[in-house]
Amino acid sequence: MGIERLILLLETLEQVPEEIARQVDVYLCAFGEAAELAALALSEKVRDQLPNLRLQINAGAGSFKSQFKKADKSGALYALILGDDELARQVIGFKPLRGQGEQQNIAFDALAAHLATCVVQG
Repeated sequence: MGIERLILLLETLEQVPEEIARQVDVYLCAFGEAAELAALALSEKVRDQLPNLRLQINAGAGSFKSQFKKADKSGALYALILGDDELARQVIGFKPLRGQGEQQNIAFDALAAHLATCVVQG
């Protein structure tokens, strides 16, 4: 069982230990089958480029609202949003969850560098 699925199971049972629940930098929400598949590939690429980044991807389908609740509950600093529209434009939404700031779109190719600046270094 993948770690994301195990965490989803623990979240569903409301049994996530506090020390795990707050160890997420970025939570990736994906909407639509094609976007979910692309999110898996994109998350692996980012993890390869930023091994110290704590990135959690939503492990199952869900509504926009339910995925954002999970993102907030994870304690993540930022949410990444990938839907079919973003996928077609090769961008991902980047939304601060714990502070000020507007949502912005980041090109796939620039995502790792942007996350390195916002999360890993900062």
